[in-house]
Amino acid sequence: MELLLFPDETMQLQLESLLERSHFQQADEKTVLDDLLQDPVQATIRFPEDRESLRLRVTEDVACQFISRLNISRHLNPDLLEVLNHYENENIRNRIKVKMRNSRFSPADEKTKFLCLFFEKFDSQDNDIFECLEFALIFLDEPTIDKDIYRTLMAKKKFYFRSLQKAKQLENQLQKHNMETLLAQGKRVVLIDQRDARNKMRIIDRIGRTVFGKTEYFEPLDSGEERIEFGPRHKVQDIVRTLT
Repeated sequence: MELLLFPDETMQLQLESLLERSHFQQADEKTVLDDLLQDPVQATIRFPEDRESLRLRVTEDVACQFISRLNISRHLNPDLLEVLNHYENENIRNRIKVKMRNSRFSPADEKTKFLCLFFEKFDSQDNDIFECLEFALIFLDEPTIDKDIYRTLMAKKKFYFRSLQKAKQLENQLQKHNMETLLAQGKRVVLIDQRDARNKMRIIDRIGRTVFGKTEYFEPLDSGEERIEFGPRHKVQDIVRTLT
């Protein structure tokens, strides 16, 4: 038997349906390990650029790590499974399930409801569904997550927005003073990846509009903390009145 040293996405996709049907528990991992090691197992190490591969005998410790990385005892919430199984494309379904199985966030009622709504609102053919899902899973794993998912999501967007504002202020200050002078003046110097921050804001807007039907926009730092929120129920007159 040959085994890739670490399970890649292709292997996980092939195994996902089996793992879902088997519904392994943590206590079953030892049984799976024993079954796997009944015959001599070799791991194939593939080098880049299609060079020759290297086969190594797999020890019990390595096989144990391999099984652990598959997360065979982690299962999706039944409500999530029901929503996902409405996706016609099996490959898309399994890719999503693999990402969920490999994610670190701890399920909770509010998070599960949000993800159910996420998969109801996002079409499986949307080009950015995996980009948005990856962000959402990392976001849901944060310890500061609130029961009000939308409010926490907008707070995250506000954090990125304020960080970009401060980065612009820093750029303006650096046109007049060097970094050493600013530090000597007690200025806080915060460096961020501005492209990444803008991309995260774009993803948050996409999730907000798709899942909740709304998003929020914020005033620059020198204009206070007021925020403007537009949702699908807002009338044109209300929007004009807000902006004037």
